[in-house]
Amino acid sequence: MATDEREPDQVIERALVRIRRVQQSRRLQRRAAGGDPAAASAASAARFRYLDALEGAREGLAISQIADAIDVDRPRASRLTGELLADGLIERETAPGDSRYARIRLTAEGEDFVDRVHASRRRAVAEALSGFTGEEARTLAALLERFVAAWPQEPPPR
Repeated sequence: MATDEREPDQVIERALVRIRRVQQSRRLQRRAAGGDPAAASAASAARFRYLDALEGAREGLAISQIADAIDVDRPRASRLTGELLADGLIERETAPGDSRYARIRLTAEGEDFVDRVHASRRRAVAEALSGFTGEEARTLAALLERFVAAWPQEPPPR
C-alpha cells in the first residue's frame, strides 16, 4: 500500500517504530560511543535511558525516581545502578540526615557520555534533514514538538 493511501496515524506509527529500532540498534550505539567498546556497552537502551533520566538532575535522583522515569521495576533499576556505578558513569551519595536514602547522579564521565550520544543523535537528525528546506525543517520541528506534547502520558488501553 502506498504511503498516501494509509491513514496518517498508520504512517506516523510505522515511522516511530523505525526510529526506535534505529535508536536502539547496536550500530547507532557504537557510533554514539565513538568506537569505544566500554562506552558502547553503556549505550544499551535501558542503560542510556537511565543516564538520560539523570541529565540535569544536579541534586541527583533516588533509584525509585529513576525506575519510574525509565519505566522499569526497582530491582531492574538497582541492577542498572550497580552496572553504571562499576563503569564510573554514575555516583551514589547518601542523603544528609538519612543514610538509608541514596541520591544517584552522573559523574563527569557519565555527563560526557550522555553529551556524546545527544551529539550523535543531532548529527543523525541533521543528516536526515539535509534534503529539507530550512522552512520545511522548522515546520517539521514545530509539528513534532506539538505532537510530542499531545502524546498520551499513559499507554492506550489494549
